[in-house]
Formats: sequence, structure tokens, C-alpha cells
Amino acid sequence: QHSTSAWQSSDVLLYTYHHFCVHQMCSPKLMPLLGICCIILLHQPWTAGALAFGDSCSGIESRRTFLQTASSSAAASIAGGAILVQSSSPASAAASELQLGLLEARVTGNVLSPPPYGREDADIIYPNWFRGTWDVFSETASVEAPCGIPLFGGNSTFAAAKREIGASSALQYRARFIEGSAGTIADREYNVREIVKQAMGTNAVQDVSLATPDKFSCLLSPAGAGQVLSVDLLTLARRQEKIDEQHFHCAEVVRQIVAPINQNKPQMTPLPPQQPSSKTVLLKEIETASLYTLEDENKVRCLQRSATFLLPSQQDPLAQQLWQMSRGRPIDVRFYDVTYTRR
Repeated sequence: QHSTSAWQSSDVLLYTYHHFCVHQMCSPKLMPLLGICCIILLHQPWTAGALAFGDSCSGIESRRTFLQTASSSAAASIAGGAILVQSSSPASAAASELQLGLLEARVTGNVLSPPPYGREDADIIYPNWFRGTWDVFSETASVEAPCGIPLFGGNSTFAAAKREIGASSALQYRARFIEGSAGTIADREYNVREIVKQAMGTNAVQDVSLATPDKFSCLLSPAGAGQVLSVDLLTLARRQEKIDEQHFHCAEVVRQIVAPINQNKPQMTPLPPQQPSSKTVLLKEIETASLYTLEDENKVRCLQRSATFLLPSQQDPLAQQLWQMSRGRPIDVRFYDVTYTRR
């Protein structure tokens, strides 16, 4: 009803969306406890590219807590058992049509377009030198807001993310790689439990019902949250490139669905037909690309980039408007320096 500039309008839009996402989807106490879900599926030595809505997240101080913020805004809106979004997963392309070095170009060139590859492989098959158990040290190198700070989550959220840069806020955990039928693969359930233990508490993983390359489902009860969360991670795209004997590149695109268990499992608490969801939420997809270098048999270094993309929604005009504002670019881009030291 009022005359405002486009920038003011976007601020109002984001403010409104923030209040729906934060104060209706989950309490502020739960907000910093959900982003860890991204870490679970993306080849396990993952470091989160996070989206945190609004300045209410400004109290986040440690990177461990900040990582957990991401998925509170990525929860899917569930009504009658259907996810209220329209898929915008990256367009498939024949692997043979994409040149070796694509992933390195996306990382070093900080490419802002959606990834051109599809789900090219059944799983990430790592070089044999990855096999074993590692101590992982993941340090944030930089944080960027390609679509501007409002879409990133607000001034305080962006400032909190910037404070996570440096070794003092690094996330440390264990990761394990095992022999699979086709070669060396990530031990998904082990890695989930190790990462979540560091970020959410020793007993945060209540149950893991499915752990496959294309879908990971678990129940989480973060310490102090007082609530059980259902987490589903769906892999939409995957690519890997063996450059030479010492260099290996891989990437995945994952969609996150996180919700209190009674919302994410409609069959347990059915909603009446045609009843609209009272929870307005935002769905996102994250591309994580990792460039691994074998330094010696006991040390691997990795340059990692995560890019968070919004999705369109035919059912949610506000989510659709935010997606249009992003114009297909990531709203949150982060770079990490990751070191693996063999145990």
C-alpha cells in the first residue's frame, strides 16, 4: 500500500520471510541446530555453505554453531505429504560432453551459474589413497554474498559468517573411507555420527534409517533443543574427475529437507485434505565442489567451495519472489581450506 524503493521492498520481503521461517517453522533455539545436515551427505569431508535468515542469528559466535544454522531455512514445507516446491535441479549433461577440469574452473573462477552436470555416477569413488580414518581440520577462507547481504540473511548474519574466517573457528572431526564394491567410498553413517557429535552433541543422532549415495535419512535430537528433527538429504547431481595420481576433484548438489518429525512425516500426523501449511519455509540446494591434493600418504589438502541456490515455488509466492531476486545466482558462497591427517 505504500510507495517504497525496490531495495526497501526487498528488505520488507526478507523481513517478512524471516519471521515466517524463524518464528513459525522453529523456535530461535532450534535455528542454530539444523545446518549440519548438509555436512552429512556431501562426500562427508564437507564444510557447510550456510544460509541463516535474519538478524536474529547475530548471536552465533563459533563456526561450529554457525554451521548448524544453515538448514533451518532449508526445511521443506509439507502439506498432505507433498513437498510444496517445484524442482530446479541442475540440467543433466552427458559426462562425455563436459571437459576434464570443469570443477576446478567452477571453484577457482567462482562461477555463479548453476552447475551444468547431472547425476553422472552412482557414487563418489575416491582414490585408494583416501582409504582409512582421518582427522579433518576445516577452516573457512572466505564468505561472499553474490546477491547482496539482504538475500544472504541480513547484516548481522553476514557479519557472523565473516567472523568465522580463520583457524580459530575451524571445525574438527573424523572421517572414514572404506572399500566398496566399485572402489573407495565414504563411510556415510560413521561420518554422519562423527560430524554431528562435534556440532550437535554426543547423542544427537537418534536413528539412521537410510544411508545411500542418493538419499540419507536420519532423526536428530540436538543437545538442548528439546525436539526431534527428521532430516532427508537428496543428491540431485554428482561429478568426479581424476586429474592425475595426486589430484582428485568431485562435486555434488544436495537438496535438504529438515523438519520437526510430526511435520516431515505426514503419515504419522495426517493433515486434513486441502489444509494449507501454516509453516512458510524456504527450500535450497547446495553445490559443494572439492579439489583434493595428495601431499603424502598421511596428508591430503582440499580447496572447497560451497554455493547455495534458492528454488522457485508455485505454491509459495514469497519463495518465488526471493528466487526471482536471486536471478539464478547463489545467495551464499563460501571457500574452505581443509586438511586431512591420517590417524
